[in-house]
Amino acid sequence: MGFKEIVGMCLNFVKKSLQLEIDNYMELTDPLIEKPITKQAFSKARQNISPDAFKYLFQMTGETVLEDDGIKRFKGYRVFAVDGTELQIPKTEETVKRFTQDRGSSSPRARASILCDVLSGYIIHANIEATTIDERTLAMEHLKYFKLYHQKKDIVIFDRGYPSKAFIKHLNDNKISFLIRMQKSFNKEIDNTHKQDFFVSIGLCKTRVIKVVLDSGETEVLITNLSKTAFHHSEFKELYRLRWGIETKYNTLKNKLDTETFSGKTVVSILQDFYATLYLSNVVSAIKSETDELIADETKIKNLKYEYRTNENILIGKLKNKLILIILNDDPEQRKILLDKLIEQISTYKVPVVPGRHFDRPLSSHKKVTAKPKKAL
Repeated sequence: MGFKEIVGMCLNFVKKSLQLEIDNYMELTDPLIEKPITKQAFSKARQNISPDAFKYLFQMTGETVLEDDGIKRFKGYRVFAVDGTELQIPKTEETVKRFTQDRGSSSPRARASILCDVLSGYIIHANIEATTIDERTLAMEHLKYFKLYHQKKDIVIFDRGYPSKAFIKHLNDNKISFLIRMQKSFNKEIDNTHKQDFFVSIGLCKTRVIKVVLDSGETEVLITNLSKTAFHHSEFKELYRLRWGIETKYNTLKNKLDTETFSGKTVVSILQDFYATLYLSNVVSAIKSETDELIADETKIKNLKYEYRTNENILIGKLKNKLILIILNDDPEQRKILLDKLIEQISTYKVPVVPGRHFDRPLSSHKKVTAKPKKAL
């Protein structure tokens, strides 16, 4: 297997037994092959490919989104969110050194963080480090990259684990519009003020405070540098709710794309798999955008009760084997025909968007879960 074949293999949603996946891939791409390739040979060969190759592919998809003027917007603003999670990593001497294994834990864990376009589901930037690196540090790396493509009408949403005086000052200094959920006791003036929309000084920065009463009766405290002319107090509840897009993205990554199912145990193979999965996630989002439009047009014609969208589980399952054949096809016209046919087929699988439905994101992915979602792969 050469460079092209190894990369193609890693991009073919490899989640089952490695030897079975290799056999399936070779039968798919080279049905006349005489000598089977062993998983040992594949694992050895992939060590010669830098994970940066897969990171480049992933970042290429993110850059395409950032440079697209047609990106979805909220009140004219592009909306992004940052959040992190922990991933369970295969235990070897090498991975224990590279990542973090807590006392009493059976395997090391890594901290992953993503910057996500919450309106379209694209992952713009990502990193994976030891859990000794905190989420705010990883967020700063996202912002450093994001600054290269930053536009005036961009908003980045953060949860309550991110704010600090230095972090807020950094956002203001770089002219990045933000919306952050606050913890109680972060600032006494905020806690003691009963107004719903007012200004305080945080880290020498004049910061707007928004208090929103949720449906549960709980008061949610948000801080922002968005002006009153840009957003009225009544609009922040809907704006912060858009952050849910990054939660659903983690649901897709962990439960549908099986991010924690790695095809190798070395640090190189883990990083390859991580960035390959992010690349595939953006491909899924791109195709879902196309199929959602087809479904929306059909829904309007039929005047159905609910809004419908693509069944993402089916979409991911359909991409197995078919996507790689499209990518490896040397004929541009043939590639387009195959892709259009695949999009049309996937658009027939849809699910209703029922108001009020949600899923609970697991607090810890290593805890036992009684009801597991059906696998896409």
